[in-house]
Amino acid sequence: PAADRQTHAIRAEVDAVAIGSGTLLADDPLLTARGVYRSRPLARVIFDRRLRTPVSARVLTTLGAGPVIIVAAPGAPDGAARALESAGASVVRVSGGLTDALRRLVPMRIQSVLVEGGPTLQAALWREGAADAVRLIVAPRALGPAGVPWVERGVAPFASWRLVSVRPCGADVIIEADVHWTD
Repeated sequence: PAADRQTHAIRAEVDAVAIGSGTLLADDPLLTARGVYRSRPLARVIFDRRLRTPVSARVLTTLGAGPVIIVAAPGAPDGAARALESAGASVVRVSGGLTDALRRLVPMRIQSVLVEGGPTLQAALWREGAADAVRLIVAPRALGPAGVPWVERGVAPFASWRLVSVRPCGADVIIEADVHWTD
């Protein structure tokens, strides 16, 4: 519960929270900032190249909490795009990589993005050098063989991170590090 409150507090500080389509399909999250004050709505960004997001996704039931932006590839099905737009989402087609997609968010007043979900999205973030900081919440429990990794082994350059803090948060531990830093 303490780590969940911390996560919602972080969501209150950023312009948008983002996940990949795999996380959306597996977890069907709301992606809202609950129990905290925000001065403006929180944008929710779903990176979904193939537009697999169902119109029944729970995030689309919370449009009053902020816009839902689905980033798709140019070849994604037009029918799916129309259905998602009818459900209230904005579909943005991007032909480049993740960095290009993030740049397309800037004119929408989105300059800070909390990327929460999915090893595929996390790997793309690291491969393109698009992460500025890391905040890991480590829970004292094993996920087992069916657990989903945070990111593929060898993708995140842990050795180059500058540790900012390690602090307890209830039963969990929060590790914060800067990725791009200078002395």
